[in-house]
Amino acid sequence: MFKEYKTNDLITIKLSNGEELLCKFLSTNEGYVEVEKGLVLMQGPQGIALGTFFSTANPEKAIKIASNNITAIAEINPKLKDQYNNVFSKIKTTAKPNIIV
Repeated sequence: MFKEYKTNDLITIKLSNGEELLCKFLSTNEGYVEVEKGLVLMQGPQGIALGTFFSTANPEKAIKIASNNITAIAEINPKLKDQYNNVFSKIKTTAKPNIIV
């Protein structure tokens, strides 16, 4: 399932509880997958927002997820990739302006 992904690829994982996890893939081992910088989709006051996946975990360490809790994996949606990177960027970039014609 994870053979096509390389270390540091941005992926989205669908967990067996229905939660979607956007994260950076690190590795896969027998029985678990290692990821870092996990975010989940949340409903915010202005629409969809990104929130911390495992807020009590050390953010500098990898998170191990049991393989049997994963139902699907895919490359991250390109529309979310910039937002994901912006969350972890030390330099914040402004959104590109939309011109309505």
